Amino acid sequence: MANYTILRIEKRKLNAVTRICNHHERLKEQYKSNPDIDPERTHLNYHLYEPKDRYRAAVLGRIEEAGAKRRKDSVVLQDSIVTASPDWINNLSQQQQREFFERAYDFFTKTFGEENMISAVVHMDETNPHMHVCFVPITKDNRLSSKDIIGGPRGLVKLQDDFYSHMLNTAYLSDALDVALVDALNDARRDDSAGVIGSK
Repeated sequence: MANYTILRIEKRKLNAVTRICNHHERLKEQYKSNPDIDPERTHLNYHLYEPKDRYRAAVLGRIEEAGAKRRKDSVVLQDSIVTASPDWINNLSQQQQREFFERAYDFFTKTFGEENMISAVVHMDETNPHMHVCFVPITKDNRLSSKDIIGGPRGLVKLQDDFYSHMLNTAYLSDALDVALVDALNDARRDDSAGVIGSK
């Protein structure tokens, strides 16, 4: 059976940012819309990049810092999720899972710039471990442009190819953890469907 690492990136406008923040950062007392969340395990969640403020304030602050122009209907946040096939990722130790997410986060900072990161949080309180990475789509010449940063559907496919290559190229055979990841990733193929990278 094929195993998959999953990368999805969605566009968010300003009116959705607070809702995304409340969910990702577990700021609500109850989550009736998502019964998979186990509050008794929420303390196991951790950040690879902790937000400096609530998402809305952080997003607007980054846009102002960059001197970028924002329209009322602008995409101001890229909301990403990284995970893998349940059987595969749940079979890793917590240390191996963390290494997997750290490598994935490294891809985001190298591709989109650490200065544009809003949050990178790993959820361990749902059925399967996964990471949400949120960043502001600021270009190198300080424009707010999701279109230029992601590049539409074709750009997303290229991002997934680049993500796959990054995960392979950083899987150094330095210890048992890396051997396990290389075994899982070296025999990999990119799936035709957007957002999914698979291994045989």
